[in-house]
Amino acid sequence: MKYDISVIILTYNVKILLKECIESITSKKNVEIIVVDNGNDDTYKLFKRNKSIKYIKNKENIGFSKGNNQGIKISKGKYILILNPDTKLEKDTLDKLYDYMDKNQNVGIATCKVLLPNGKLDTACKRRFPTIKNSIGKIFYLEKVFKSFSGYNMTDIPDDKEIQIDVCTGAFMFTRRDALFGNKKRKGIGFFDENFWAMGEDIDLCYRTKLAGWEIRYFPKTKILHYKGASGGLKSTSKKFTKADISVKRRWARAYTESMILFYKKYYKDKHSIITNMLVYYTMKILYIIKYISIR
Repeated sequence: MKYDISVIILTYNVKILLKECIESITSKKNVEIIVVDNGNDDTYKLFKRNKSIKYIKNKENIGFSKGNNQGIKISKGKYILILNPDTKLEKDTLDKLYDYMDKNQNVGIATCKVLLPNGKLDTACKRRFPTIKNSIGKIFYLEKVFKSFSGYNMTDIPDDKEIQIDVCTGAFMFTRRDALFGNKKRKGIGFFDENFWAMGEDIDLCYRTKLAGWEIRYFPKTKILHYKGASGGLKSTSKKFTKADISVKRRWARAYTESMILFYKKYYKDKHSIITNMLVYYTMKILYIIKYISIR
């Protein structure tokens, strides 16, 4: 059976939020929901009576990329929505994104306005590709003092303006199936790079999408709520929901550093000198040590 939209939700440590997330999924279109349980939530009991939800249970946490790829491979939708379980959709979100993508055939990935619980924009939903300079500005908060170090998050663009962007958040990626799988006219870009355990895989997928000639669009005429960081336990926005213990938090902190180094090696290493590369690697490792020590 073919579907208009496949919604793929990878869950870990957020069983209480997952139920709310699924209940918020409404559409006039034909929608399939695929839940991938990454070895911790034991969510099968929530869905065993709901035959419309496809369920994959992993024995351990295999990471964001591998888990979502499991769902993508069995999906049958014209569009594939990668959705975090710590989100809640508006009633019109899926329908508006579907219509938008149908009218804009060169858009490979679209996202909407993503709001945090405090009502502010999750700036990760519209970003430029990371460079050494804007990454330093973001990591060390220099962007708040020096404009020359800003530019990673597109805070200079009004939140209600529809624009072409470089990167959206992996929490909500409304993706054209043909962009991933390819068709008779164009080769597919493939799925998430499974070398990224967690974090950074959204940037990588967006980078490959743009390289292949597809557009990535920020469409703010609908919105979702994102508690953010519930699985890893590193964000204050989801502190009251997360079940992550210190070992999980440290694993996610390591993944953050590893993903930045992996992305840099994959796309930027050959563009810079050995000295610059070494400075980048050591800076990232120092950052991880600081994060590791600060985790409680």
